[in-house]
Amino acid sequence: MVPPSRSDDFDPPGRSPSTRIAGTVERVCVVGVRLSIPLLLLVVSSFAAYLVGGYVLTSLGVWSPGYTFLSLPEDVYFAWFSFISGGTICLGTGSLIGLAFLTEGEGQIHNEISILASFVGFGFGAGVMRITYATVLASLS
Repeated sequence: MVPPSRSDDFDPPGRSPSTRIAGTVERVCVVGVRLSIPLLLLVVSSFAAYLVGGYVLTSLGVWSPGYTFLSLPEDVYFAWFSFISGGTICLGTGSLIGLAFLTEGEGQIHNEISILASFVGFGFGAGVMRITYATVLASLS
C-alpha cells in the first residue's frame, strides 16, 4: 500500500548542466566587477602618486633616478604600474561584458552603449598590458 502524497510537498526541478555553468559564470563576473572597483581605485591612486610625485621631485632636483623617468623600457615602476592598471581595467570591463551577454537584453546593464564602452575599455587595458609586458617580464628575471 502506497502512502498518500501530500499536496504541499514540493520537488524542485533539476538544474541542467548549462544552467549551472551559466550560474557559475555569472557569479565569477559579479565577483570580478566587485573586486575591480576598489582595486582600480587603489592602483590608479598609487599610479597617479608615482607620476605626480616623481615629476615634482625630478623637476625640483630632489630625486634623480638612475634611469629615465617614465620611459617604458627603462622605468620598471612605470611599466609595472601600467601593467597592473591595464589588468585591472581588463578584469572589470571583461566582467561587465560577460554580465551584459548573460542577461539577454534584460536589466539595466544590457544596452549597446554599455557594451561598446566595455569593449573600448577592455581594448585599452589589453593594449596597455601588451605595450608593457616586455619590460615587466624582463624585470622578473
